[in-house]
Amino acid sequence: MMRGFTGKLGVWTALLAILWGAGCSTDVALNAPYEERSLAFCLLDPGAEEQWVRVNRTWLGEGNNLDIAMVADSSEYAPGQVTVTVEQFGPGDIGFENPLAVFTAQDTVLQDKDDAGIFYGPEYRAYHFETPDGLEVNAGNDPEDLYVYRMTVSFADGRLPMTAVTTLIGSSPGNISNPPAGIPGFNLNFASGSGSQVSYPNINFKWSSTAGAKRYEASIEVMFTERIWVDAAHTQLASETERVLRWDLGEEQADDDEGGQEIKLPTNGEAFFQFLASRLEEDPFITRELGTWNDNIDRVRAFNFVLSIANAELDTYLSVNAPVTGVIQERPVYTNISGGLGLFASRTRQSVDGLGISKPSVQELVEGPHTAALQFCLPPETEGDVAEYACP
Repeated sequence: MMRGFTGKLGVWTALLAILWGAGCSTDVALNAPYEERSLAFCLLDPGAEEQWVRVNRTWLGEGNNLDIAMVADSSEYAPGQVTVTVEQFGPGDIGFENPLAVFTAQDTVLQDKDDAGIFYGPEYRAYHFETPDGLEVNAGNDPEDLYVYRMTVSFADGRLPMTAVTTLIGSSPGNISNPPAGIPGFNLNFASGSGSQVSYPNINFKWSSTAGAKRYEASIEVMFTERIWVDAAHTQLASETERVLRWDLGEEQADDDEGGQEIKLPTNGEAFFQFLASRLEEDPFITRELGTWNDNIDRVRAFNFVLSIANAELDTYLSVNAPVTGVIQERPVYTNISGGLGLFASRTRQSVDGLGISKPSVQELVEGPHTAALQFCLPPETEGDVAEYACP
């Protein structure tokens, strides 16, 4: 009996030793088997003279991956490993058999990347091709006449290429009806009345959607010259800088990308003065000269109304990657790249430039409670009913 018990005890002791050894092991494999994924990102702009494509790859390594990210060949392909082409096809060429134009991108190393980020810098590799006359958008006036563009990223090692297709957005500045493009120096009216009687009317920005476009981001560029003085009397100039502030008005989406839909974006005038007060420093040694005087129209030109426009693919990408506000924090991964990850889409810009400002708005800017301490004035050569607000 004792011998049998001892034998069983030996078996349990051996099993316990094995389990104890396994439980105390600190060797844990954190990295799964590495599988390289390729990524491509390109936003075609029909009005641009040069188009750009980024092609990268994922990486995985032992140690701190933030350190690995700072090595160029962790995320970039070496010269000659990648070929990028973009082809233009007619609206009816659903088989992509007869390209109307073919663009082959050249790879280059850019030097303007901020090296303060977590990825390799200040250099980075990108691919570009010239379009001195822009890119053609459509073969007719119907939304169904839009040309289709296909991007192909091929690899020298023979792996399957990445492909993606998109349409472009037409550039139609005439689609903006308010502010009107055909009235030189059209005045924006941010305020009415004066003193205790001042009020802030709504400005109803208005445009009609363009074929191929889905999302619009509206903004106003405010142009002024900022001067820093040595003394509070402003007699000795220390520095002078031309500045442009972007005032984001908001986003609007069209119901579809067929074009022709009227879109309105009302904005209260007081928000303009609040925006400047939130973005600019109050300093007795700083003065700001708003816009430039134009003798041909006898107006101050100080603002550009800008629409930044995204097509359907870019709109979907932006929607999927918008900040998460709900309880569920996970989000799907959106890509329209076959054989990889990334985005091939289109964007463009429409604007009405050289807008002016009404007299009550100037008075509120110079004397009003939000912005008086910012010391704005108009160009010294200003004439007419706003001459009293000219810089000395």
